[in-house]
Amino acid sequence: MKQDKATSQGRTYGGMSLDQRKQQRREQFLIAGLEVFGTQGFRTATVRGLCREAKLTDRYFYEAYGTIENLLMAVYEDCMTKIRNKILQEVAAAAPGADLNKLIHAALNCYFSEMEDARVARVCMLELVGISAEVDDLYNGYILGFSELVMGLAQQVYPDWVLSNDEKEVLGISTIGAMRQAATNWLLTDYRVDRQIVVTSTAKIFIGLMKLIESEQEGITS
Repeated sequence: MKQDKATSQGRTYGGMSLDQRKQQRREQFLIAGLEVFGTQGFRTATVRGLCREAKLTDRYFYEAYGTIENLLMAVYEDCMTKIRNKILQEVAAAAPGADLNKLIHAALNCYFSEMEDARVARVCMLELVGISAEVDDLYNGYILGFSELVMGLAQQVYPDWVLSNDEKEVLGISTIGAMRQAATNWLLTDYRVDRQIVVTSTAKIFIGLMKLIESEQEGITS
C-alpha cells in the first residue's frame, strides 16, 4: 500500500511530491491566466503568452488545463469562489447584533473592494460572454448561486418571510444583476466614482427592496 501511494505521488523533487508540483503549476497558470485574461483579454490570449507569463512550458499547460477556455473557466471559478468566501467572512464578522443596513454595506463593500482589481472585474464581468455553451452554463450557475446567497442572507434577517422559490430566484437574480452592472460600469469608466459612493448607492437598491418585501409581508400577516 505504501509503495502504491508513493508511486501515485511520484518522486520527491525539491522537497515536493509529483502531485504537489502539479498543483503548484496549476496555481502558476491560474495567476498567469488572471494577468493575461484580465489585461489583454481571452480572445487575444495564446498558449505561448500564458506559458511565458507562468514561466512554464506548453507541455505543462496542456497537462494542467488542456485548452485556453478551460483555464479561463478555472480563473473565473477561482475569482468567484474567493469573492464569495470573503463576503461570507465579512457578513459573519458583522452578523452578531448587526442590522440589515450594516450587513448589506459590509457585503457590498467587500464585493466592490474585490472589483477594484481591474483584472478580476474584467474576467468576472466581461470575458465570459459569448464563448461557448459550457462557459455560459458555468457563468449562469455562479450567478444563480450568488442570488441564492443574497436571498439566504435576507432570510436570516427576516426568518418569517413567506416567499415562493420562484420569487426568491427572480429577486435574487435581479439584485445580483444590479451589482454586476454597477461593477461593469465602474470598470468601464476607469473607476471614476469613489468606491464608497458605489457601495452606498447600490445598497439603497438592496435596502429599498428588503423594506418593500418586509412591508408586504406585514400586510399578509396582519
